[in-house]
Amino acid sequence: MEKIILALFVILTIGLLSACTENTSNETEEPKQEERVNENKNDVSYEIPENDWKLSSTFEHSVEYESGEEGSYTVVGSKDGIGFTGPLPIIAKDKQKYFWFYFGKENIYHKPVEVKAIKKGTEELVDVLSGPSTFYESAEVSPDSVNMPSHLRFPSAGIWKVLVYIDEELYESIVVEIV
Repeated sequence: MEKIILALFVILTIGLLSACTENTSNETEEPKQEERVNENKNDVSYEIPENDWKLSSTFEHSVEYESGEEGSYTVVGSKDGIGFTGPLPIIAKDKQKYFWFYFGKENIYHKPVEVKAIKKGTEELVDVLSGPSTFYESAEVSPDSVNMPSHLRFPSAGIWKVLVYIDEELYESIVVEIV
């Protein structure tokens, strides 16, 4: 089973490398203003950063698999926080498999993860994640890697801010364009 998963990720990586370009910017980041939105479900308040709708950058993340082989993933997000890899560009209404990477230092294994998104110009917070909702050890792509497989589905095209909550706290926001 591990070999099948490894083969799928290698194929996915090759596809991503041929289809993606690096998106970087030298703009300085504006201070974030945050708003708390209260969803009716379980009366949980979700923090939503107001500013910064600049598309998140992509970067290459190299790994060495248990077999000793090396691989690379194009990741959207933060080199010091959370990012994900999968089919790019992301297509609206198309449920696709994405793989999450955690690059932080804190132990987040088995903590509840929620991934929500808000479309630029709207106020509706949408659940876009399906699949496991925790980072767990058996999902690692390489030793010392913290990962989570999932499926993402965005209801429409546009600029979306993906909000990653760990243990009900906003941990990361990633801005992506959905086509």
